[in-house]
Amino acid sequence: MPRGWVSLTRLARIARRYCEGVAGFFFDRSGPRPIADLLHFDGIHLLRFILNNPPYPVTSLDLGGVPTSVVTLDPAARIPYTIQYSIGIERQITPKSTLSATYIGARGIKLFRSIDANAPVPTLYGPRPDPSLGQDRQIQSEGYQKSNALEVTFRGSPAKFLTGQVQYTFSKTNNNTSGITFFPANSYDPSADWARSDNDRRHKFDLLGSAQAGRFFVFGVALSLYAGKPVNITTGSDDNHDGIVNDRPRGVARNTLPGPGLINLDLSVAHDFPLSKSREHAKKLTLSLNSFNVLNHPNDVTYIGVITSPSFGRAVQAQPPRRFQVDMQFKF
Repeated sequence: MPRGWVSLTRLARIARRYCEGVAGFFFDRSGPRPIADLLHFDGIHLLRFILNNPPYPVTSLDLGGVPTSVVTLDPAARIPYTIQYSIGIERQITPKSTLSATYIGARGIKLFRSIDANAPVPTLYGPRPDPSLGQDRQIQSEGYQKSNALEVTFRGSPAKFLTGQVQYTFSKTNNNTSGITFFPANSYDPSADWARSDNDRRHKFDLLGSAQAGRFFVFGVALSLYAGKPVNITTGSDDNHDGIVNDRPRGVARNTLPGPGLINLDLSVAHDFPLSKSREHAKKLTLSLNSFNVLNHPNDVTYIGVITSPSFGRAVQAQPPRRFQVDMQFKF
């Protein structure tokens, strides 16, 4: 038998022993709100008007001559679905611990989005093509998403008194829609919104562990280090007169501003006080001290992406600061 066949046979045995692959199809749902919008805003049951530079307060006279805006469904729309697949390899490195590497891929097909089918035509952005109609929010299933990720995980007990898990994830997710209520900046060119997903984090590191200090106490630690999600830069005005304030500056793509990352360290110390000698029906009192965000790092949620705002590129909201918690539990 040729040597090549022996190598392939050995490789196949290794793959069967250490590798595992999974794949699946997952169908999406529209949810009740879009269906309600289709039934309500049909130009008959509920009337919806969009005014550019409206006065305050708006009166019935201000609505005179303003065409009704409607919500319609693209005749070619279908239920979106996602194809997800993964393949991984795992190896035991100590009697009680393993190291694994997993590739995870996903493709979102025919994803929901909305466009203005009656938007003013670029580049003049004059009257709407159908002047008897305002905004025609057409719900489509033409979006696409592509995701790739590599996860490296160590889990188990490398020492007698230590147990936990360490995981690093490098991922990339691009799409041209953020859901059924998402409008592209240009309804005549939705493909221009192909960019990083709103929830794309390129790097994620998580550590969870606990150490048993004899009979005295149990020490726990949780550390998270995440890269930031992207922020979409907008002008803050309706430049193309379609009634949607999501226009971007000329030449600026979607989700190009790096968002704030996350650094979070949680610590805990716990001690058990046995209240009975029976091991089968043991009763004990557990007293613990927990500290969240020990470093008191200002973990901003996101940045202001409106380029005309005085707060552009700054955060206006953050996750909680350092906190302490004393906990007592009775276990039986």
